[in-house]
Amino acid sequence: MRVLGLSKLSRDSAVALLDERSILAALEEEKITRLQEPSYVPRLALARIFEHFQIKPSGLSAVAIAELLPSRTKQSASANAAFHQLRQLLGGHSILRFDHHLSHAASAYYTSGYDRALILTLDEGSMARSGLVGLGEGDRIKLLHHMAFPNSVGWFYLRITQYLGLRPNRDEHKLQWISKDGQPQFLEAFRKLFTLDAKGLPVLNRRYFTSGHDRRGIFSPRFYTEAGLPKPGKPLDASVRSDIARSAQDLLEELVIALANHFRESTGTDSLCVAGGVFLNALLIRALELRGGFKNVYVQPVAGNAGTALGAGFLARKKLTGKSGRAPLTSLALGPDPTSQEIKAVLDNCKIVYRYMSSDDQLQEDVRKHLDRGKIVAWCQGRTEFGHRALGHRSLLASPFSEYVVENVNQYIKHREEFHPFALSIPAERATDYFDCGPNCRFMASLGSLKNPVAGLERFTFNGNAVRVHTVEKEANPGFWKLLHKFGETAPAPILVNTSFNLFGEPLVTDPRTAVRSFYCAGVDVLAIGPFLVIK
Repeated sequence: MRVLGLSKLSRDSAVALLDERSILAALEEEKITRLQEPSYVPRLALARIFEHFQIKPSGLSAVAIAELLPSRTKQSASANAAFHQLRQLLGGHSILRFDHHLSHAASAYYTSGYDRALILTLDEGSMARSGLVGLGEGDRIKLLHHMAFPNSVGWFYLRITQYLGLRPNRDEHKLQWISKDGQPQFLEAFRKLFTLDAKGLPVLNRRYFTSGHDRRGIFSPRFYTEAGLPKPGKPLDASVRSDIARSAQDLLEELVIALANHFRESTGTDSLCVAGGVFLNALLIRALELRGGFKNVYVQPVAGNAGTALGAGFLARKKLTGKSGRAPLTSLALGPDPTSQEIKAVLDNCKIVYRYMSSDDQLQEDVRKHLDRGKIVAWCQGRTEFGHRALGHRSLLASPFSEYVVENVNQYIKHREEFHPFALSIPAERATDYFDCGPNCRFMASLGSLKNPVAGLERFTFNGNAVRVHTVEKEANPGFWKLLHKFGETAPAPILVNTSFNLFGEPLVTDPRTAVRSFYCAGVDVLAIGPFLVIK
């Protein structure tokens, strides 16, 4: 059996392939096109998956998309054209449609490993809906409430992102990191934006909302006046910017925790599953873990629109077989995996001098020596990760004990703002020696706290002793797990700085050619790609 799940046809479109028991593959279109605004139809991602698994559309048992058919009044020519193009690519195969937020919910609950859990999904808004509250019991998801746009905490966070001069629907992750340097000076004013109704759902105060040029609404002039904020477009002092971001982050956490707590009490659940773009926010996930009152909190790590491809696949499988096939998500290594022959062909074509490593032990020992000397290594091994976080398959690695590692990576490789914190990767079984952290750190989706100071690690903390932690399990990524241990044999701890292997503004590298291009266009010292080592 082969079931194909597709996300909503949008700029972050993705596909997922499932069989009776597992997720076989998942891939975003932008990782193939290398464009920030790829086609809404995941044409190349579909082609890559069909080619790898040697299947044709006629061989699919079911195809599902995470979007209901819009009403005639809300249909657009571009959306109709995109869906028609998709049908053609699939050879006219029938396509099941599932609600966008139900697909978010399925992606979270069916990969959580929980038998009973409250389910919460939140995003800016899709087809007049901005969220869902549900209850997962066994193999069933029971809908409790939908949230209607513009009652959307995701919309609020997006508009604050835009107000600070960042790109909406792109840079919300930057807003959370800017917030760590600010104070909640505007929190009281922001609290006027939302109340909770008798059902426990957030309701936007319409006095602070008005129509905008994009028909998605903007803050009204009254909001800026009462909050004491300059009108949009006026320059903002860096400290004011940070205070606005902190106030927005604090309000987001307050609202989501209040919402979750209300339904935790009414349903009697002690486990929470979340998905939707709002939950790409690692600070929010940590707040839920520490202050949400739940015994277990799980965020589906590809929480944005791309992740709904998984949910649509699960729902289609359940419709087809009567069973969702739910199982804990153990790895996001679901993308392309270039062979040694493919890698060698690209290296030879580019006239690159390289060394062939005859064993994994030899590769890891050589990489360890370069890391010990303060070099920055591009680690490109195995399958590409699904999602935007590098989890040890498409990573840039460096020693956290190297004196200028933060400056070198930020200024000469990532070319990004200094407010971004780096993640520290550590073998899962050693994590408690140095950090307090939870299971969501497997996917870098939450934070931890530094509890055992090691010289050099303090500079990666913020807001006291908070730190981005990535725990690596041997079963999920044996090669990277082994490298961490190898590094720990000569370093103060088996910990490496881990950031995404990509050029500024681009998605993670996927294939050998994009890896070579990114390596030579950035200040990276060593490329470890498959069994080959390239040194500048």
